[in-house]
Amino acid sequence: MLRDAKLILLLAIGTLTVMAGAVIAPNLPNLVTDFQLNPEIAGILVGTHLITVALSVPFFGILADRFGALTVLIPSLIAYAIFGTVGAIVPGFRSLLALRSLLGISTGGLTASSMGLLGKFYHGEARQQVLAYASGALAIANICYPLLAGLLGSIGWRWAFCLYGLAIPFALISPKLLNQREPSDAQSQDSPDADSKPQTAQSVPLLALVTDRQIFPILLAMLVTCGTIYVTFIYVPIYMRDVLEATTASIGAVLATTALGSGLIAAFGVRRLAQTFGGLATIGVAYGLMAAMLVAFSCVETLPLMFAVAIAFGLAFGTIMPSLYGHLSARTPTEFQATILSMGTGLGFWGSFYRRSCLRRSWHVTASSAPSPPPHSLPLARAVSPSGNSAKLLHRLKSSVDRRAIVHFIHHQGLRAKRS
Repeated sequence: MLRDAKLILLLAIGTLTVMAGAVIAPNLPNLVTDFQLNPEIAGILVGTHLITVALSVPFFGILADRFGALTVLIPSLIAYAIFGTVGAIVPGFRSLLALRSLLGISTGGLTASSMGLLGKFYHGEARQQVLAYASGALAIANICYPLLAGLLGSIGWRWAFCLYGLAIPFALISPKLLNQREPSDAQSQDSPDADSKPQTAQSVPLLALVTDRQIFPILLAMLVTCGTIYVTFIYVPIYMRDVLEATTASIGAVLATTALGSGLIAAFGVRRLAQTFGGLATIGVAYGLMAAMLVAFSCVETLPLMFAVAIAFGLAFGTIMPSLYGHLSARTPTEFQATILSMGTGLGFWGSFYRRSCLRRSWHVTASSAPSPPPHSLPLARAVSPSGNSAKLLHRLKSSVDRRAIVHFIHHQGLRAKRS
């Protein structure tokens, strides 16, 4: 299957969704210096495309189902390349912010159309496997694109925007490889799990389909899961820096380990797990493992254990997302594949944006009371202000960490108070 040129192209196009944010994030400090920006305001550049992707991807999914996914894909790839690369020559913050918004819209188009093509070209167990490959490709892209952007950014941050030009070759070869007759609906009746029952009505209202009791819980799970992953990837580096006193290289290695574990299990393990234990049972066990690792993140006190927890967390995430996509696709009629799968992707971006907004407010509240970072009691907990009643603070801490961590926290805050 990995020798299929169509599949390789669609996987490569799908990774462009990661590139949208991965190019600018490693180069943000240099960009802040050149434009003389407030770091808080500059951080908006990293997340602006999330909201425009979330808003546009369902709309493009409807267009892809109505007029053809390839009709949406090629213009989206061209727009992606233009809006991305032009960022290298913008004179200021506002123009770059506008380009980032437009980049998000074009990302929504290529995301919806590529997911729709995956859902329509492949069916049954093959569809489950290619969706797993897609999740694995995204995980690998989360490692590779930041590294490439960082290397180009070492020359100058504007050079990193040249990576967006990769969309042009994809746009040129897509008509030849992807302009094939889409399979009939009769081929799409296989499902990855015994309890998957695809819709069979030929004209199901879209609203009724979205609110269907088999589809709506999956969409909600995607929203919550992606938001949880995003916040975890924000708080774990803070915890490692403040508690484990880890270096930047160590933090990056832990995050890369998580992404690698997610990519490997998604590409090579999810299908076997689903065949052995059943799709729903696999998802349930993976959620249990993820919850356990979220707790473990707040209790680890050595770097080797952090790597072990990160691998397990990545395995859980890499199992959950392709499984959810597989079940969502199996329950969706062929004529609505792009629409529903793009809604799932859009809700994932909404989850990331919502959690990002909550995180920003949490940081603002904490920073307004004292110049210290959020405590490390729980990676997913709301930041607790270090000022106020000490007994109340200790009561909160005792409920989540052991006595040794409490002593370390008090000592850490005392050192910060002396420095200030």
